Amino acid sequence: MTQGRHNPDGVPVGNGQQISPAEFLLMAGFLAYRAPLAEAASQAAARCILHAVLGAATAGGFAYSDVLETMMETGEKSSRLWALAEQAAAAVGDTTAYLQVVRNAGISMEGDP
Repeated sequence: MTQGRHNPDGVPVGNGQQISPAEFLLMAGFLAYRAPLAEAASQAAARCILHAVLGAATAGGFAYSDVLETMMETGEKSSRLWALAEQAAAAVGDTTAYLQVVRNAGISMEGDP
């Protein structure tokens, strides 16, 4: 099943698969900072997603964007990292709002026209 613009169930990652906004944020962090063999364009897109989502999270009241980004940059794997990613995603809003932030950053998603 392909996710349309108004389906709030998850973030499409290809092949009909969806993940939570928090997982998508962490995946972008990994790609931006911890995947040296990834193409430069993919890393740039991931950084764009990070900055857009963390900016929206900050605007929504999330006070730990810098901490979360540093944790992703250093490759930390902890329950605190996961909790902060969930809090950041929640501060952006529901999945539909999260996807709109990503699209507004110039990133097209599976199922976009």
